[in-house]
Amino acid sequence: MGTLVVVLFVAVLLAIIATLRYTKAEVLNNQRKQLADVTRNLAREYEDRADQAHRSNELPPLNSPDPKSAGELLALLSRVVLQNAEGVSGGFYSPTNDTLLGAYYPTEENLQQSGDTTSEGQAILEVARSATTTHQTYEKTLSAGTGIVLINAMPVRDGYAVVGSAWSVKRLADLPGANRFRAYLITAALGTAALASVLLTLLVIRNLQGGVRKIESGLQTLEGNLGSHIDTMNEPAEIQYIVHAINRLGRTLKGKMEHEKEIEEQLRHAERLASLGRLVAGVAHEVRNPLATIRLRVQMCRRDAAEAKVKESCQVALEEIERLNSIVNRLLNFARPIHLQLEAVDLKGLVQERMRSFEEIALKNQVQLMTNLPNRRFLTMVDRDRMAQVFDNIIQNALDAMAEHGGTLSVTLASHTRENEAPPGVSVEFQDTGKGMDETVAGHVFDPFFTTKPSGTGLGLSISHELVQAHGGDIKIVSEQGRGTNVSITIPQAHS
Repeated sequence: MGTLVVVLFVAVLLAIIATLRYTKAEVLNNQRKQLADVTRNLAREYEDRADQAHRSNELPPLNSPDPKSAGELLALLSRVVLQNAEGVSGGFYSPTNDTLLGAYYPTEENLQQSGDTTSEGQAILEVARSATTTHQTYEKTLSAGTGIVLINAMPVRDGYAVVGSAWSVKRLADLPGANRFRAYLITAALGTAALASVLLTLLVIRNLQGGVRKIESGLQTLEGNLGSHIDTMNEPAEIQYIVHAINRLGRTLKGKMEHEKEIEEQLRHAERLASLGRLVAGVAHEVRNPLATIRLRVQMCRRDAAEAKVKESCQVALEEIERLNSIVNRLLNFARPIHLQLEAVDLKGLVQERMRSFEEIALKNQVQLMTNLPNRRFLTMVDRDRMAQVFDNIIQNALDAMAEHGGTLSVTLASHTRENEAPPGVSVEFQDTGKGMDETVAGHVFDPFFTTKPSGTGLGLSISHELVQAHGGDIKIVSEQGRGTNVSITIPQAHS
């Protein structure tokens, strides 16, 4: 649109210039310049002929004592120069006889009009005489009825002396018809172009105003919903560029806000864990010492008891004490900062080792263990014992989920390209066919002390989550009620 407006503006400007070229004053000015050029050519032609005459020891025409022969020679010179000058008459002036000589008229009409002693003829004589007397170019414009007569005369030199003058005449209509018609056409074109420019400008403004209103409306919508999209299918290209940029900005802001919310949620989760860890550590320390005293007393009671039932009761109490002590240790491990002893570990070998350790339990629960492990190593920098703890936790949970009806637990190991991260990772996926979980339960599995087991502590997956993150990895759980659970762990791969 902008380019068209510029083109129309340039066209209007050129039309104005062209129109000015065809005004009456400009036409007369151009004709005067052309007539002056013709007169100058006449003067030069005579001066060249005079030089030739001097070299041949002859008198130049204007110095000849025979006016008749001089007139014939000058007429020939005039014809040579003026025959290509359309509508121009001309000749020479001799101050010796104060008369016009060697005149050439392109038409008989001009001959009759210029050959008499009318005021036009007198005007030509006066102009030629003035040019000879003043030694300067002299011109005059006459009105003849509805026409205009242009007269021009220049001094003719023979060496340094002025010996006469050359003159030329051209008749013009008041305004040449062809030029007048062209001026009308250009004026009409100028008006049309100006009108088109105005209409086009109004159309552009209207389109831009409509696009701006859409942008304003779209921005108001974006304030409430960054996911909204401004549609400008039929708008100008400039508006579409702006709208595309606004839509991209909205999508970017939405993504950043969602990312910030995730980070904020993670920070709140970390703060809760830190506070809970401090509380758990205090409680565990307070419980551990009395628990040790109780265990010692029960052991003494079992040793000194004479009845078998008392010893059996003491044994049951000791087993429960050991279970409580195990819970206390897990609480302490949860509360302590994680310090990893990293080493290069083949994750494939570690997975095989942990799966073999559960073969008897799996056989007892009628669970089939399956592995899909490529025939190559998967080196990672991990704490072997802590990562074994993570795998054990996940395998145990899967076996518990299939304890009633049996099923299949499969593990898959593969390379994984991590988004916006380097180096690439190793993905370990555990897939069971157990009872699964609904979305509400699956959303809290990593929360401390959240459990669906009657005898569970709710710390297993929470600790596993912290351990995987401490290794720079990620753990995700996807579960569906009645169809099983998929646990995916991604660990950065060690440089080979």
